[in-house]
Amino acid sequence: MPVSAMTRAKRICQLLRNRLAPEHGFTMVVVLGVLLVTSLLTAATVVALQGEIHLSSDNLASKRAYAAASAGVQAYLYQLNQNPNYWETCSNDTSTESATAVPGATDGEQYSFQPIWANGNTGCTSNMINALVDDTTGTIRFVFTGYSGTNPQVTRSIVTSFRMNSPLDFLWYTHFESVDDDITGYSNCGVFYRQGRSSSCNINWISADVMNGPSYTDDQYLIDPGASPTFGRSPADKIESSAPGTTAADICAGDNCQNAKFVGTPVYNATPIPTPSDNSELLTDAQQYGEVYSGTTTITLDGQYAYVQTCPTAAACPSSQTPTAVNLAQDPIIYVNNASGCSPGQYNPASVTYTMNSNNTAYVGCAGDVYVSGSYTYPVTIAAENNIVVDNSITTTADSNGNPTGGATLGLVANEFVRVMHGCSSNDLSSPTIDAAILALNHSFIVDNWSCGNPEGTLTVHGAIAQYFRGPVGTVSGTGGVATGYAKNYNYDDRLANILPPYLFDISDSGWHISRETLCTTGSTTTGTGCQSTTG
Repeated sequence: MPVSAMTRAKRICQLLRNRLAPEHGFTMVVVLGVLLVTSLLTAATVVALQGEIHLSSDNLASKRAYAAASAGVQAYLYQLNQNPNYWETCSNDTSTESATAVPGATDGEQYSFQPIWANGNTGCTSNMINALVDDTTGTIRFVFTGYSGTNPQVTRSIVTSFRMNSPLDFLWYTHFESVDDDITGYSNCGVFYRQGRSSSCNINWISADVMNGPSYTDDQYLIDPGASPTFGRSPADKIESSAPGTTAADICAGDNCQNAKFVGTPVYNATPIPTPSDNSELLTDAQQYGEVYSGTTTITLDGQYAYVQTCPTAAACPSSQTPTAVNLAQDPIIYVNNASGCSPGQYNPASVTYTMNSNNTAYVGCAGDVYVSGSYTYPVTIAAENNIVVDNSITTTADSNGNPTGGATLGLVANEFVRVMHGCSSNDLSSPTIDAAILALNHSFIVDNWSCGNPEGTLTVHGAIAQYFRGPVGTVSGTGGVATGYAKNYNYDDRLANILPPYLFDISDSGWHISRETLCTTGSTTTGTGCQSTTG
């Protein structure tokens, strides 16, 4: 009997219901699976968040420890600027026995510090200059450590070098921008322009003057009417005047900079940077770590050696005398005193003559004058109780542009004048070069007999020039060229910002600044030499 369509439909539905009936628990399995996956994701999120919280906590503690170490640096710098000799007391140079709480800290941050002993020393000595001041850089170095947090405590350390503000931070440094009032015919020149100095004392800056480096004066720069001298190499070179002022133009005499080109950055009302009145500290250093001579002395530099001949009188300097060889690696400072009973006469740059021994190998005189020339490859400081006279070029290793390279620096420090030999004759130095830090503590860097003879080319200096009065090096023709003496080519030796000639630290009487900071990396310890990796 045929099955109706309705009957067939009912049978198909019944079969489908019968097949699906055994799977009635599948939905529960799916739900349980979703709950399991969700639980696992939640657990993973909690673990991740806990790690992030831990990392954030460590990061915050690290930042606080670094801030604590920085607070220690600033606290020590403050003490140095309250008392520039603060570091010379052993008890002021370490706090390792007990950490100091950071003022105002809310989480117990602390800092400690310890010195990095210099020049092979391992602890505090009676000679703190040798124990702590690095002979090469003129800096004192400390490790400052900051502490933050508990369980575990986090530490961060900073190695900091401090250096005194110095005239050698500048290519050009003067107290007065005037002719030296110790020179005959120029009395009463020791007056600032702003205080009504006589115009006969003035020295003008002209268009041909280019100062390739930073400059400083306690006076003001007097620019020739309409002239356009150039000051500085980049905005990083500061062109400073400690004269009172409120605008950049105040660094110039009469508040008028004419057409001067300030590639560097003018700084008015600058912080004064004084110099000592004499170099007697260098005499003490030379007595302990170098050589001391009396009477007029001739020094020829040759690599690692200085060949020295002293002639207080012609009789004391026979032609058979052999110069003494001074090893600069062992004796990096030379000081020349006046001979006993000697009273050097007043220097007159308009009538200078030079006396030599019978075979013309050395200069003769009782005054503590040094005649120096040659080429050096080891650092050395030459200081004189009276004058230093450059009688030929003085150079060191240099690049293709003439800029000194390597670690050898030279200091020429005179109580009176640093002079360039110039005798108004055809035998004068032609375009000499001086690679040195030059300091004339009471007078000037000057050319002898500057107003006579013919133009002798260009006087090139790579280094620094610090003088109490501004010293003339020549005269100017009506067209702005050089009539007598030399044109100037002065260039700052940027090494002097980090490397000082030996013991020139002792000619600074000013405040301190931070010259370099190094953050010790995570996972390092600090030792008496700074940061040291604990991972080898």
